[in-house]
Amino acid sequence: MFKPTYQQSDVDVQKDEVVYDGFFKMHKRTLRHRKFNGEWSDTMTREMMVRPDAVCVLLFDPVKDKLLLIEQFRPCLPAHESPWLLELVAGMVEEGESDEDVARRESLEEAGVEVLRMEYMMRFVPSPGGLVEHLRMYAGEFESDKVDLTATMGLDEEHEDIKLHLIAADEVQGLLDQDIVNASTIMGLQWFMLNKHKLLTAWTESK
Repeated sequence: MFKPTYQQSDVDVQKDEVVYDGFFKMHKRTLRHRKFNGEWSDTMTREMMVRPDAVCVLLFDPVKDKLLLIEQFRPCLPAHESPWLLELVAGMVEEGESDEDVARRESLEEAGVEVLRMEYMMRFVPSPGGLVEHLRMYAGEFESDKVDLTATMGLDEEHEDIKLHLIAADEVQGLLDQDIVNASTIMGLQWFMLNKHKLLTAWTESK
């Protein structure tokens, strides 16, 4: 099993400035770190975007063998690509919230469904060279018969405009073969293909 050579105590943060505080925060940090030869690195300056941790939910109906994905606008895509992406339900963790709180809140707001059982999938850092954020991913059970595909979901005050897509489980490979560029969606669908049997076993045993 991999164990990092050094820990946070081997980083010397000499200065941490907030240079922008808006939808995200931008920090400018002056630091040095321990090198693999035991010496200290030269002092360096790094800018990094800081945002709260987030939770992603892969919604799966084990009875109907269907997944529920959402489509919404994202402003940070290159000009030659469509900024409407197919994604998992997701949301940032607010103060005092547990991951389960976020999963249930966002599933209701973005997809109009209630999460029944949940199973932890993984956690990851999307871009550790310039973004301070952890994403934690869960599978969430829902009832696809209760999904209204004609409804537009999301909160107006958060400028959300969300379309729902029910996907048969056997269509997942086809989706992955297409040009899906959202990292958490790719990872969630790949995890599902590898772990569907384990997920079904866990949910069967938890009845």
